[in-house]
Amino acid sequence: MSAASKERQARLCNIVQKIFPKVMQKIFKESVSPRGLQVKYQRKHIPIDLTENEISLMEKLPNIDDFTIELCYKILRYENVLHEPSCKWGNVPHDTEVAIGDDVQRILNATNDVISRKSEEISELYYEEFHKRTQDVLKRVDNYLCQDTSIQLYQTLQNSDIDITDMLQQLALMQQVNVIQTVDEDSENIERYSRVSRVIIDTFLNIFRDIIRSNISANKLYQMCLPHLKSFSSDQQTVLKGANSSNSYDSMDITLIYKLLRQLSLISPPTNGWGNKPEKADMKLADDVERIRRYRNHLAHRCNTNIGTDEFDDYFDKFRDIGYRMDLNFFNKTNYERLIKLHKTCSMDKQMQTKYMNALKQLENIKLQFENKPIKFFWGESFNQSLMNLRSILKEESSEEEKRKVRVQIIFQHEEEVETTIDILNSLRDEINKDLSGIEFIVATKGSVVLHVEILAVLLETDQLLQSTLILFLRRILERITTFNTETIDLVLIPVQEFTQWNAPTTMGEPVYLEFDFEAELFKTNDKMEEQFRHISDAIIIHSNGGGKNNNITATVLPICLEKEEAYSQSLISEENTRKAEESFTQAQTPVKYNLPIFVTLRKQLNITKSSNEKLSISSCIKTGNTLVFTDYHINDLLFVIQTVLISITFLCPMDHMGYNRDR
Repeated sequence: MSAASKERQARLCNIVQKIFPKVMQKIFKESVSPRGLQVKYQRKHIPIDLTENEISLMEKLPNIDDFTIELCYKILRYENVLHEPSCKWGNVPHDTEVAIGDDVQRILNATNDVISRKSEEISELYYEEFHKRTQDVLKRVDNYLCQDTSIQLYQTLQNSDIDITDMLQQLALMQQVNVIQTVDEDSENIERYSRVSRVIIDTFLNIFRDIIRSNISANKLYQMCLPHLKSFSSDQQTVLKGANSSNSYDSMDITLIYKLLRQLSLISPPTNGWGNKPEKADMKLADDVERIRRYRNHLAHRCNTNIGTDEFDDYFDKFRDIGYRMDLNFFNKTNYERLIKLHKTCSMDKQMQTKYMNALKQLENIKLQFENKPIKFFWGESFNQSLMNLRSILKEESSEEEKRKVRVQIIFQHEEEVETTIDILNSLRDEINKDLSGIEFIVATKGSVVLHVEILAVLLETDQLLQSTLILFLRRILERITTFNTETIDLVLIPVQEFTQWNAPTTMGEPVYLEFDFEAELFKTNDKMEEQFRHISDAIIIHSNGGGKNNNITATVLPICLEKEEAYSQSLISEENTRKAEESFTQAQTPVKYNLPIFVTLRKQLNITKSSNEKLSISSCIKTGNTLVFTDYHINDLLFVIQTVLISITFLCPMDHMGYNRDR
């Protein structure tokens, strides 16, 4: 071992021992309040593993002059006051990654490298490169702190003498910084769950409020809800009344707004329809409304807070996509995408983590209800409320309700081979249902593994009946699945919400033009005319998909309009009739008393024959009653002509609640 390599090793140890801790302390003071940290420590709100030496240093707060590199790192990471390095903690940052978190990771790596290297491994080249990298890091830290003390300390230390033997002895006692295992896995899971919760609780809720606010005022919406107040819970009715008083949506949650958007058709329906999972390519506003509702429910129905890194990243990738599309929907007047990106990495102390974690958990308050090994059954407020409502109905009308079925979702919380399990269960549907009584397996879908089942309402009448039914059914399921490899299986039960369609106000659809040839004689009296319209109306209703029921179809009769010109092409006549039909309708022509308004338009060209020795000069026409009178001014005579009149009947079909024209 050469003296030169020993000296190089000793000088690098001097940097690690005297410069790096001071630099970390400066970053610490910039990011964390020592007095605030002291209060948290005294209240035992810092549940991280501390060594005996670190505990003695924490007792000296707010004095942090002796804080080690590792203790500074532990608290900085636990308090989430630094953005995680691009390479993630415990790795080597790329040269292009120069954020403060990246340089903190470089300090940790440099410290561990010096401690672990033998003196003969510290060549002159390594020594020079180490100094260059250290200077670069210190300059960036000074720039971050808006000072130049770090680089000054480095220069001072470089010009000082050191005791090589003493420094090497101290180096031998130093231990590497534990970078990866500093924060326990449970704490990291809670942090990730809290960050996801913040998007659901804050940003997604604000998106829903902006959507409904941009479509209708709270006052007008309340008036639309008045005929349907019984379909809302008492709490929701209170919220609706409050929204009406304040003309504001600030008190509405995602569940209520979703119901209003869907039931009142305030926005166009999702591509796959309400209640169904949108495909990746579905980009309508309502598709993202459906996605948000599903994310909210999926996270609120978890029976644990464990969210791994990959799942966490996947959530935020999808959340950002939704935020981006919402910004476009609101003409870039919102900043949802930016907010979601911040939620992923911003500072979040222990109190804030607890706040959002509890807020999301309390949406459903999922609890363990009973256990039948290896299965644990969980459900929350919505399932409990459904049971209470159903049991109340069964007591009052048991004879009528005993055959009623209830749709329930059973979610496997910890299933890895999801697609394989789903394929197996769906292929064995008939076998699973064979000999089952009162419960029927419908389909298995993704979202962990979600079983859709229908249960006879009478089997939910008591806890004992419900439990025995579920146990019997799940045992049959587990017998056919070999992919479960855990000792316990957590299942969450979710009621499937039923949406009974309201009779929402309908809008007019596109007109349908029906053309009939009538003999003019049929218009001779009102009775004859009305009789013909009645025949038409009856024929249409009988042959419609309504099966003879009243579909509120209205019709308008276009006024008779006789043209002077003798010839028009068929296409021009048709185009002119359509135009006149639309103009006549907008001018509010009075409909006949059978609510079958009809517009009448001439569609037949009149060809009047004459003898070879006649010269006709017809330039005008008079209608008297049902008779058309043509005059010939050359011979001072009248030509009485009775003609067939072609009328056009326009049926105006209302649109259904989803915006689609009903069958005409």
